[in-house]
Amino acid sequence: MGHPQLAQTLERVPYAALSSRIQVRLRLQPVLERERFTALVQHALKSAGCQHTLIADSGMELVRQASKGLPRQAGNILLTAMRLAVPKGLNHLPDEILRQAIEELR
Repeated sequence: MGHPQLAQTLERVPYAALSSRIQVRLRLQPVLERERFTALVQHALKSAGCQHTLIADSGMELVRQASKGLPRQAGNILLTAMRLAVPKGLNHLPDEILRQAIEELR
């Protein structure tokens, strides 16, 4: 599992031997449904040890739209937002911090 660019590289002739040894290829599809996206993010946060609500529904929608449902992009947005929230002493991610993180990643 990796970047689409990795899949393209592995299709090239010099990498045929390596490519033939890969047993499973998986490409994650975007999670576009609002409820599934929220469940995915909440599960990831809970798995990381978060025990309270970190993001409001409006913030979750901002992340979903900005990431286009791609889990890796959503993770990058949330990591950047957390990095921005820590110096301010916040224990949640307000919409403004999420917007700032999205802008920073553009």
